[in-house]
Amino acid sequence: MRIHFPYPEVTPLDVPDPNLLGIFATPEHEPDTGLEDLLVEALRAPIGTAPLRELADGKRHVLIVCDDITRPTPVHRLLPPLLVELQAAGVPDGAIEFLIALGTHRPMTGDEIVRKFGAEVAARYPIHNHEWNTEGACEYVGDTAQGVPVWINKRVAAADLVIGIGRIMPIEVCGFTGGGKILIPGVCGAVTNDEMHWTRIDLPNDEVVGRADNPVRASIDALARKAGLDFIVNVVMDIRQRVSHVVAGDLVEAHRVGCAHAKALHCVQIPRHADIVVADSYPFDIEFWQANKALDTTGLVVREGGVVILVTPCREGLSRTHGEILDFGYRTIDEIKELVRTRQIRHKVVGVHMAQVSHLARHRATVILVTDGIPPDDVRRVGLNWAATPQEALAQAFAIAGSRARVAVLRGAAEMLPVVNALETQPSQ
Repeated sequence: MRIHFPYPEVTPLDVPDPNLLGIFATPEHEPDTGLEDLLVEALRAPIGTAPLRELADGKRHVLIVCDDITRPTPVHRLLPPLLVELQAAGVPDGAIEFLIALGTHRPMTGDEIVRKFGAEVAARYPIHNHEWNTEGACEYVGDTAQGVPVWINKRVAAADLVIGIGRIMPIEVCGFTGGGKILIPGVCGAVTNDEMHWTRIDLPNDEVVGRADNPVRASIDALARKAGLDFIVNVVMDIRQRVSHVVAGDLVEAHRVGCAHAKALHCVQIPRHADIVVADSYPFDIEFWQANKALDTTGLVVREGGVVILVTPCREGLSRTHGEILDFGYRTIDEIKELVRTRQIRHKVVGVHMAQVSHLARHRATVILVTDGIPPDDVRRVGLNWAATPQEALAQAFAIAGSRARVAVLRGAAEMLPVVNALETQPSQ
């Protein structure tokens, strides 16, 4: 079977038919209604709150927080109906501004802002990158009931109505994206970001993966509520980035409804654990910090002692903002915890990223990267294997897993929630 990848520059992969366990992808969805109709309906009948038009009445400073260029959320298509609602509530243009939820990603460029927000919005309203690493950019607004300090971008603290726009899809660190995640970690301070992520470090996968309610999400919800998130607009999208559902309203109630839609759309049945898993990370492929989402998925599908082949461009390398990855590499989990404890790794969010990769690459399987965005020496330096082509990577994988190894191909693995049906089987020989 010939396997093609969503990157024109990557050569196809030939997998012998007897070895192929299957090609798996999330289902495509043709929306019954246009995006604008879905959005207007969600805004007029939100979940858990009054309609946005009522919430915005009399507000003098509205802040709209949107996800960044690493997410394919069609923000430019979502904004016009939302702005109509604000205008109908009497909010003038001068009272509206935008903040980009970078988390700890690099700032978006001017051209990227225009593509993400649309030329008209970019010219009409102020749009700010979150300055997560700039001293004084965030303000302390208090502690959660669990004693976690909440530092949030000053523009959030100053606004009297905060709206979050994002996408809901499965993610390893907190079950699903969306909801309060637009603020935490989207536009919070380093301490708040670190403490939220560190909640995940010792939790078993089955307490988080595919679960809308879990300890990490509870932390996010509490932090975002404390920070002042008033209203969310979240979309659910298929592998072709077509919107199937829109939810709006309360950061918890609306989000949980969206998670149910997302779980139904992104769940993929896999008959058994595979000896070799081949995956791409599209559309999360700017850098390895994002491509790691696909590795999280493959870790649920590959058998212990198997091989994962990840095909991803990573044109901006491992991470533009976290050089510690190259400095320390993907160590064992205990070593990572010690590096964090001794402050050799300053940000716990980096430690959690390292642990996500290490759970797979150091404790479960061999990982082979097929990428032209990270130099081969750097790939090996962090503890992963490198191959120039998918075919070369498969040859390496067969040498490790055996000539009769069964191969599962995951298309768009970063967006997938795999459910392996069978009990763990013995490795193929």
